[in-house]
Amino acid sequence: MELLTHQSTSVQTPALRSVGNIVTGDDVQTQIIINCGSLPALLSLLGSQKDGIRKEACWTISNVTAGNSTQIQAVIDANIIPPLINLLSNGDFKTRKEACWAISNATSGGLQKPEQIRYLVQQGCIKPLCDLLSCPDNKIIQVALDGLENILKVGDMDKETSEDPSDQSVNHFALHIEEAGGMEKIHDCQNNINEEIYMKAFNIIGKYFSDDDEAGADMDAAPGQSGFGFGQQQQQQQPQQGGGFNFANGGDSMDM
Repeated sequence: MELLTHQSTSVQTPALRSVGNIVTGDDVQTQIIINCGSLPALLSLLGSQKDGIRKEACWTISNVTAGNSTQIQAVIDANIIPPLINLLSNGDFKTRKEACWAISNATSGGLQKPEQIRYLVQQGCIKPLCDLLSCPDNKIIQVALDGLENILKVGDMDKETSEDPSDQSVNHFALHIEEAGGMEKIHDCQNNINEEIYMKAFNIIGKYFSDDDEAGADMDAAPGQSGFGFGQQQQQQQPQQGGGFNFANGGDSMDM
C-alpha cells in the first residue's frame, strides 16, 4: 500500500489500478485490501493534482462502498466521505460520476444502517446528488436517484419513529431534497425516455412529495409500464464500471 502514496504518479497509477481491480471482487478480497491499510492512502489520493488519479481513487472507493455495511463504515471512519462529497460537487465530470457511484453505494445499508445515511446527509451529499439528475448520462441519473431514494426511505423511518408529534408528518430529508432543487429535477426525470428512470422518478414523487389524495390520483394516471418498484433498488455497481481498469480490454488510460 506504500506505493499508493509514492511521490511519482508513474508508480501511483499501476498501484491504484491493482488495488482497484482487487476490490471489484467479493467482500473477502475487499476486506483484505482494507486490512492492508489502503483507505488512508486512498484518502490521500483524493487530493491528487491529477484528475485521472482522483477519478480512479473514487472508482476504487466505490467498489469498497459496494461491499458490506462494515466496509462502508470503514470508509466513513477513514474520513473519506467529506473529500469524496467535495469531488462529487466540484470535480470534473468523470470524477463526479465515479464519486456518485461511491456515495450511492454507501447508501445501500439503508434501513439496516440508517446512521450511515444520516452521516452522509450531514456531510452534504444531497445537493450534489440532486445536481447530477440533470446531467447527460442516464446511468448516473439512475445511480443518483437510487441514492436519493435510499435517503428518503430513512427519512420516512425517522418520521415514523419520532417522539415529537410535529415531526411525525415530516420527512426532513424530503425537505432537504426540495430545498436543493431536487424535487423539480426528479419531476423532470419523469420525462426521461429511459423507462427505469421515469418510473423510479414517478414512484419517488408519488411516495415522498405528494399528498395522499394527490398521490392516489397520480398513481391512477401512472404509465402502464411495470417500471422500478420500491425494494428493487439498483444494487451495488457491477465490477469494472466507469473508468476502471479492465484486464479483458487492457484497461482505459488514466487522464493525466
